Amino acid sequence: MLGFDRDLRRLGFAGNSCQIILELSTAIDLAALEKRVAELARQNPILTARPARGWTPQWKPTGTLPRVRVHQNTGDLPQNLFNEPLDLQHGELIRFDLVGKKLFFTWSHALMDAKSAEYFLALVGNDVLPLPEPGTDWYAQRGNRAGNLRARVRKAWQSLERMEKFSAAPPVSLATQRKPAARTMKYHVTALPAGDSVRVHENAARLCGFLGDTSFHLAATLMELHQLHARTGCPSASYVVPVPVGLRPKGTRAPLFSNQVATILHQFFPDELATVEKTSTALKTRQADCLRGDEIDASITLGQLFRKLPLAIYMRLVKQSLRGEICSLFFGDTGVVDPALETFLGARITGLVHVPAVTLSPGVGVVFSRFHGQLRFIVVHADGAMTENEAVEFSSRLRERLLHP
Repeated sequence: MLGFDRDLRRLGFAGNSCQIILELSTAIDLAALEKRVAELARQNPILTARPARGWTPQWKPTGTLPRVRVHQNTGDLPQNLFNEPLDLQHGELIRFDLVGKKLFFTWSHALMDAKSAEYFLALVGNDVLPLPEPGTDWYAQRGNRAGNLRARVRKAWQSLERMEKFSAAPPVSLATQRKPAARTMKYHVTALPAGDSVRVHENAARLCGFLGDTSFHLAATLMELHQLHARTGCPSASYVVPVPVGLRPKGTRAPLFSNQVATILHQFFPDELATVEKTSTALKTRQADCLRGDEIDASITLGQLFRKLPLAIYMRLVKQSLRGEICSLFFGDTGVVDPALETFLGARITGLVHVPAVTLSPGVGVVFSRFHGQLRFIVVHADGAMTENEAVEFSSRLRERLLHP
């Protein structure tokens, strides 16, 4: 994650940051928020740590309290907040911004994943929730199952060889074919009403069965991505999408401040994306092959070994197999929002939006989430990889695909 952040900042973007936007029933008290954030920062020094310079990534606490700010509501403010960098070198890993009845929580993706961020936000807004005890590093546990160093290198090489096969039909992302016009990211949110959200869930059960909603969301997104490439005159021989694999034991968040996922790359070809049925079948095949080939542990081991490499070397290895690309699309599905996020400092939470980090390439990302039965998805794109009209059209077509596959 620090490697992605470094790459984005080198290109002039804000960095590899994510946001959760809370829509609240009433405005909250600034002093109460500042007090709670300061308490948690003192209890958890990692919240004010900075990445230390050196051969491999290290973290050093700074003791600087996170910023909490109040803004006047203006039309461009949400996009501007998303594109304002965090000052990582001075220990700014999180930031809170109040805009009327909305709270913008921004965090460095190197600090934690989306589900950890949900629970941390619940901790900020509800001081009676217990702070989890430090737990076992599940990521390291899984990676160490490969055995001694030689066995682990062989296991990691298995993952590299799999990615190398993708180069026979290399993907080309939109951000590569259409250079960003400005060093900013933009996002477009689509919220489906309750009735439509139920219909999408029923479509997922009918077409994807045990694979569930996430697979249906991914299949629909892949089809629309292929159609977008065709409409914009940016053909690609294949589409490579990273699919996160959660590694925490079910029901736990241990440790809280970390990214407890592996990422499995799947490659799809244009003729597999003609219908939802074909796309779902291709996705089932890819997932079954990964399970049979023990690709999850191979990916974990590769990531664990990368921890010991300098960030520049890490990014070069990531891009080498795909001929300079990282992937075709960043996809995420955070599922049902943490049930602890019902109120925030006395205000009822009426809506929640996840805004993901997107790197170049691909310059495009789609993330789904479900809050109080309502399905939402957000399209994030580098300015120029898609125009505003293209982003709106892509979102509209994706919504229709989910409802009428």
